[in-house]
Amino acid sequence: MLLVDKIKVVLFDLGDTLIYFNGDWDDVLIQSSQALCKSLSKFEIQVEPHQFLEDFKLRMQNYYGNRIETLVEYSTSNVLIDTLAYHGHFNISPEIIRKTLKKMYAVSQAHWNIEPDAWDLLDWLKTNGYRMGLISNASDSDDVFALLKQHRLTGFFDQILISAELGIRKPHPSIFLPAIQHFVITPEQALMVGDTLSMDIKGAKDVGMQTAWISRRSKPDQYSFKNYFQPSIEIHSLSELKKYLKG
Repeated sequence: MLLVDKIKVVLFDLGDTLIYFNGDWDDVLIQSSQALCKSLSKFEIQVEPHQFLEDFKLRMQNYYGNRIETLVEYSTSNVLIDTLAYHGHFNISPEIIRKTLKKMYAVSQAHWNIEPDAWDLLDWLKTNGYRMGLISNASDSDDVFALLKQHRLTGFFDQILISAELGIRKPHPSIFLPAIQHFVITPEQALMVGDTLSMDIKGAKDVGMQTAWISRRSKPDQYSFKNYFQPSIEIHSLSELKKYLKG
């Protein structure tokens, strides 16, 4: 049950909560890989494209699998550095790594869209005195900030927590606790809004926050978690949140 009177801060997930992806992932991954190699060549980092991309893809897949179990966010930049070193390229400057990944992520960024009711809800929350934060699981922080800027979302949030910067992922409590400290609130004064029961909802509940599961774009497997990680409320759209909060 949602304790409306206690809520002072609303925290949001990003992907499939405030924005959604409408592209073909397989096609986007191919184009992203091509952009990655093209960018490397511009910095005179020569690799055999097919083998390099296969190695990079395999390392990323292993990273994605490991982080589910360990909740450690190693980051795409570290995977790229490791892959380059394996192919004989050492001590690549952080600036080159950043610029290369920027080109790679630009491909997928073009396929992310703002949810139609996101701006309206965020404006409503701000008008009614709620403070807001963002807690995102992501392997690259620059990608998150680029998406926030692209969709004019950055200014709504007093705090932005990204797993790639913290080195730990939801549902680990260490990614939620900084929000409590930053806003100087008790856990029950925060409402976490997210699409993933096993990460957004579980993690927030574990530290005592109130939770809202937005099921509009939740993956089918999330419903199997519903009996285990019961949210305070379930909503289908962001606009529904207004009826649960004080206006």
